[in-house]
Amino acid sequence: MLRKALDVKADVIVFLDHDLSWDAPDLLKLIETEGDVVAGLYRFKYEDKTEYMGVLDDIDGKPQVRTDGCIKATRVPAGFLKITRNAVNKFMEAYPELMYGEACNPSVDLFNHGAYKNAWWGEDYAFSRNWVALGGEIWIVPDLNLTHHSPEAAFPGNYHQFLLAQPGGSNFKE
Repeated sequence: MLRKALDVKADVIVFLDHDLSWDAPDLLKLIETEGDVVAGLYRFKYEDKTEYMGVLDDIDGKPQVRTDGCIKATRVPAGFLKITRNAVNKFMEAYPELMYGEACNPSVDLFNHGAYKNAWWGEDYAFSRNWVALGGEIWIVPDLNLTHHSPEAAFPGNYHQFLLAQPGGSNFKE
């Protein structure tokens, strides 16, 4: 699918998981947010607790936040993920061993999962690891309404609202 998007000269490619839903304006917000790699975080499918996927890039325990409210990350899930054409080009230059197909029209395995330094890396975090290693930045748009679905239940959430409800947040209740 990535190759097809690149062939039609797409500037932005959005990867969406089949088990997610979102408010219509949130997809446009993701696309329009500045950055080569931008994600929305969604909840794990836990019945008994609320926890979000992703790892923030903090300094001394404090997240790095841009003036537009985006939060810097080192790892993000790929279910609501924007990657620009520019990012794909940088990735291909940095990881020629992940390219395949005809030399005149190569494809790239952005989400090359597997063992790395004695640990198993899923496709989402493997991409994140490789992108950050080449000097790329990952940004999270926190104020998105994303719902992660299982066959039996829906797990709606908004990461921004979740953070506000944490200790130190303006909506925290003991």
